[in-house]
Amino acid sequence: MILKKVNQENEQEIIVRPLAKLKRGEGAKIMAQGNFFKIWQWPQKLYDGSEVTFESVSRADTVTVLALTADKKVIMTKQTQPGFQEFLSLPGGIIDEGEGVLTACKRELLEETGFSSDDWYFLFSGQMNSRIDWANFYLVAKNCQKVAELKPDAGEKISVELFDLNQLVQLVKEKNFRNSDFALWYFQTDGEELKNL
Repeated sequence: MILKKVNQENEQEIIVRPLAKLKRGEGAKIMAQGNFFKIWQWPQKLYDGSEVTFESVSRADTVTVLALTADKKVIMTKQTQPGFQEFLSLPGGIIDEGEGVLTACKRELLEETGFSSDDWYFLFSGQMNSRIDWANFYLVAKNCQKVAELKPDAGEKISVELFDLNQLVQLVKEKNFRNSDFALWYFQTDGEELKNL
């Protein structure tokens, strides 16, 4: 399968938000809201005619970038954040309100790694959990160039590491590899889309 090149003009045609795995019922209301999450409840009729309260959670969508240098090195981040153990991750983060997927990818790549690219491709998107309405979009950035210093958020300590593309299969097996949805996709598809990068 050939990856589809993404730019500002065709982004909306190529990148479609996946539906939540659990559809909120009629009359769903926000029962609590924090900085990241909203908790929803609604009355749900069951197959025997009884009614119970169902719940789900929603949060802002995110982006993740499989970033490659011109010599096909994978750009990874080693991060620590308050409350989390150190983890290895592909660059990415929250899509800001009013921001498109491609713009968010470019911003997150630059902030977390100091690298930039004009060569973007859609890889896949998915919902992270059956009860959380949270879409994550994966894009590939080819021919990345170092153009700036890192600008991590106040709650991030980040170092950048480069790996050979053929090391990716080992990296996704590491216990501290944070992108579990990428690891699942990689093994379900045998990384087929990445073989011609």
